Amino acid sequence: MTARPILCERLRIPPFDPAVLKPTQWATAQQKAKLGNAILRFIALGMPAGKFTPALYNRLSNMFGFIAHYNRIGFAQTWFENAATRRDFLDQVARHPCWGDPSFVWSDVEKEIGQRIRENLLVEAWAARAREEQIAREKSELAGLMAKHGGTTTSAVAPAPPVQPGLF
Repeated sequence: MTARPILCERLRIPPFDPAVLKPTQWATAQQKAKLGNAILRFIALGMPAGKFTPALYNRLSNMFGFIAHYNRIGFAQTWFENAATRRDFLDQVARHPCWGDPSFVWSDVEKEIGQRIRENLLVEAWAARAREEQIAREKSELAGLMAKHGGTTTSAVAPAPPVQPGLF
């Protein structure tokens, strides 16, 4: 089941300013800002797996405590398959402690992205979407089982069956 996106355009405002980022030996402040803005855009669009570019994969697999997985497709399948995996991705980003000196790592970009995710309550929004998806899957499974085995529909809140004495 493909997750309906949760769009959050305000996540991108203001864009990263290279003037407040520290360059590393391997990346200029402008490169950090450009890729930081690309990550924010990707998240703001609801993390569509089809827009998970090689550049995003190369950077994100080295940020927020993520690992590379086997390849970009494996990373996308792990983190962008459905609402629950997207929630888990954002939760890891939001909770990551962002270690290191920004002159050597991208901790300045990590801190800002994590802060914006927390401020916009994206983990909570995707958790709610994941619950909706789970309920829809369960209702579909119930309908299929009832069609296969017969039976009548039950109310959403069915009473618990009585406990027989001596079973516990």
